Amino acid sequence: MNRTSLGRSVALAATLGALAALVGCSDNRLPPVPVPKAEQKSQLPRWYPEKAWTAKEGQSQIYIEGKIVFQTGSATIHKFGETEKVLKTLLAFVNEHPEVTRLRIEGHTDDNGAEDKNQDLSARRALSVCNWLVDNGVNHLRLLAVGFGETKPIAPNELEMGRAENRRTEFHVAEVDGKPFLGKDPTGGGMVLDVPSLEERKAEEEARKKPVIAVVPTLNFKPTGNEVKKVQDKQISLDPTQKKPEQKK
Repeated sequence: MNRTSLGRSVALAATLGALAALVGCSDNRLPPVPVPKAEQKSQLPRWYPEKAWTAKEGQSQIYIEGKIVFQTGSATIHKFGETEKVLKTLLAFVNEHPEVTRLRIEGHTDDNGAEDKNQDLSARRALSVCNWLVDNGVNHLRLLAVGFGETKPIAPNELEMGRAENRRTEFHVAEVDGKPFLGKDPTGGGMVLDVPSLEERKAEEEARKKPVIAVVPTLNFKPTGNEVKKVQDKQISLDPTQKKPEQKK
């Protein structure tokens, strides 16, 4: 082997050794994602997670982080998780703002099902929230239960995520110091249900618990006793389709 061939062999061996070392040490991990700097972070809305309401801003909606969850197809509230937190935050708002003389609780649904049933369900869900507030000391006259059904979507109903967003409960200031806020209809144009007082609901519950006594009607008649009357032959008419009885010879 000449000197030139020897030099090429040494260079090739060194290259193969370096490649083997690289292959053995590689773990195929992706490089770490750099943490964005403070100036690169997206700006959240000013009201996130909650926006303090003031009449001067001219905004009727009260923003509360979280969602009130109901049983599927029902107006029964699931009182767990973020539901309880939202209800307690709403109760605190009502107690801290006596100038809000009327609060509108809005129910909204997605477009699954019949439109009239969705509107009725959304109104009953809004009423359930009002009843919870009444149970916790809020005057029922300060509350409006209004259902809008599927008429006010905030996301596309074609997507499951959009339908979940549309199934929601909103809170709006309807009256301040006894006057319509911003001069608008306090009901918002939806389906309104009466919010009963705590006493009225208790009376209805007691009435439902009482057993229903069936009243059997009696017939007024005058007994005549057993009476045998003679029937003349001419009063008897025979059915022509029936055979006459054969006379014995």
